[in-house]
Amino acid sequence: MAGVSCYATSVIYVANADAKKISVFTLSESSGLVNLLQTLPVDGAIMPMALAPNKKILYAAIRSIPYHLVVLDVDPTSGRLALRAKVPLVDNMANISIDHSGHYLFAASYSGNSISVHTLDTQGIPLPNVQVLSTGSHPHQISAGPDNQFVYVSLLGDDRVDYFRLNSEESITDVLQPILTPAVTLPSGSGPRHFVFSAKGNFLYVLNELSGYVQVYARRATDGSLAFVEHHQLMNGVKPWAADIHLTPQGDFLYASERATSRLYGYRINSKNGRLNPIGSWETEAQPRAFTISPDGRFLVVAGQLSHRISIYAIHPLTGALQLLSSHKTGKNPAWVNMVNLSSSDH
Repeated sequence: MAGVSCYATSVIYVANADAKKISVFTLSESSGLVNLLQTLPVDGAIMPMALAPNKKILYAAIRSIPYHLVVLDVDPTSGRLALRAKVPLVDNMANISIDHSGHYLFAASYSGNSISVHTLDTQGIPLPNVQVLSTGSHPHQISAGPDNQFVYVSLLGDDRVDYFRLNSEESITDVLQPILTPAVTLPSGSGPRHFVFSAKGNFLYVLNELSGYVQVYARRATDGSLAFVEHHQLMNGVKPWAADIHLTPQGDFLYASERATSRLYGYRINSKNGRLNPIGSWETEAQPRAFTISPDGRFLVVAGQLSHRISIYAIHPLTGALQLLSSHKTGKNPAWVNMVNLSSSDH
């Protein structure tokens, strides 16, 4: 694990949907202390956010009419946000992400059963031309694979994960090329919501909102296809409402949030075969829709949609156990969390 002396401060960005603002907190990585740095109003129900690979820009989607994207500069010294641009979106977007080259912004419309691709200019601003593709039922996440050759989309309503080839010629109107067969089909009623790749990219972990299972798939880099390895059920006796899933950057531990129980569930990852070993579960903020892990893997930050607070946990470097450090009031309905490390950003 990274030493405390490596980094001084991380910055936490919380999208508060009903409050229509972003709360910006600083986290001292030596003491674990958290302070409110900035409250930035936006003009609508803000939810999904995504950081540019260079950590200089934060993108946020507004899910109220008129649907649009807010482009924010990240101050490399303080982490404060400043509005750079507003760009129309074609629909109500449940998820946005940036490819690893920083050339494209992907967006998934859960209600519109479609995905869209915005090409970014050299300043990180989306160009006017947009590629829009129809999908199956209720796409919930869209993300490029670690090699930036394939883009994956979870279809909650169809119990499958589709994938697309990313056009390496940087076309504006034909960025994503559909692959006719799904990357994988899940058991009926699974409801695949969010997913995350292993540290080396050779495994994919899918969190199913409706069944409460974490599915493990081996990923073949040559063609991007997936093969089932195993699954784990988060809990028993309660109708699941699973939400978010993340790995520590080193790839040692996986965590998932579950809203019906308001708990976080943790697993140790076997890096050789991708399999998971449960390490525990922890009661957390009420209805934890979103959480994130600090860039050095030492802290986990979770937001409670019903508590309107965030909690900060220390991640034990050997066991993966979570230790609650503090809880802080944020805006109403916090629905997304991102973090940057100031000293590790590319300035």
